[in-house]
Amino acid sequence: MQIAPMLDMAFQLLTFFILTYHPMPQEGQFLMNLLPAIPSTSSAEAASDAASDKLPAELRTLPTTLKAGPGGSLGEILVGEQAVPTTPAELEKELDKYLQDPTLPFDQTVLKVDPNLKYSELMRVINAFSNAFHRAKKAPNISFEELPPGA
Repeated sequence: MQIAPMLDMAFQLLTFFILTYHPMPQEGQFLMNLLPAIPSTSSAEAASDAASDKLPAELRTLPTTLKAGPGGSLGEILVGEQAVPTTPAELEKELDKYLQDPTLPFDQTVLKVDPNLKYSELMRVINAFSNAFHRAKKAPNISFEELPPGA
């Protein structure tokens, strides 16, 4: 039995797979703690909150709405019901007002995202929130919710 043709075929296959291999692009990674889309407390937590004078999760959550503009770009950001700037530096300044103010209880946020918004635009907003949470010395607790179409 001749082994040379089998070795030749094995090296041809090896060469083929090496030349046609395309690794996936590397994804960005960010550190965050995800919360449920609708913050809630159990009855046991509510009892402990009442005893320790803590605010319920609904009052500690900063609601943020991200609306897409033309082509999937970031069109509008609403923090609560107030429009804020969409550039990263100005957005971080606005978020600092909410997160570093000791009279405001916000320690988590829910991002309500337009389904037409580009992923890169969402990542810019997440980075701004993460930076603002870190400057306020709070854990970046971010939760996501998809807006219904046309909202």
